[in-house]
Amino acid sequence: MKEQDLLKVFYALSDSVRLGIVRSLLECEELCVCQITQAFGLSQPNASFHLRVLREANLVLWEKRGKWTYYKINHHNQVLAQLRPLIESLDTFSSLYTACEA
Repeated sequence: MKEQDLLKVFYALSDSVRLGIVRSLLECEELCVCQITQAFGLSQPNASFHLRVLREANLVLWEKRGKWTYYKINHHNQVLAQLRPLIESLDTFSSLYTACEA
């Protein structure tokens, strides 16, 4: 992995909203953009910005199904695989309404 790729991952995870989205995707497997916006109280443009940063860091994959876009974790990202236990151990978002329930 190139240094620039690693920096993109750390930048993406340095924001509490993006970290929360990643954590929710680790728990839920897959979420629609509408579920993410609702769970995190984001506007559509704000959610799109955060999801673009996660895509550019190669942390998430997306799939368009009709008018809906679904996101899931990119399980082939080696850095994320190593950080996953740390991310899952965070209790920062434990009181947050989880996107899985949205």
